[in-house]
Amino acid sequence: MFQEIVVQRLSAGSVFKLVAVGTSVTFISFSIIMGFFALFGANTITWNNENIHGITGLLASPFIGIFLSLIFTLLLGSSIAFGLWVFSKFRPITLLVKQNNASANG
Repeated sequence: MFQEIVVQRLSAGSVFKLVAVGTSVTFISFSIIMGFFALFGANTITWNNENIHGITGLLASPFIGIFLSLIFTLLLGSSIAFGLWVFSKFRPITLLVKQNNASANG
């Protein structure tokens, strides 16, 4: 079911792709939920130290999520890529890969 592979070095592009997918799904989903709260008058969406309410808050929330995702991807992706690069100088990285049933059967 699981296959162990040893990787000498991960490319920075792969690291950034993984971090971008993780932060995008998390931050955009969370900001849209906060946008729905802002639609009903909650102080959950803020831009330039001003709360945004109503439909404007709902429409602004995905863009705020995208912005947060980009910032965190740049910061976290850079630090993770650097850390993995340093780690790969000392030892290889071992990954467990789960095979997809569709690719294993056909």
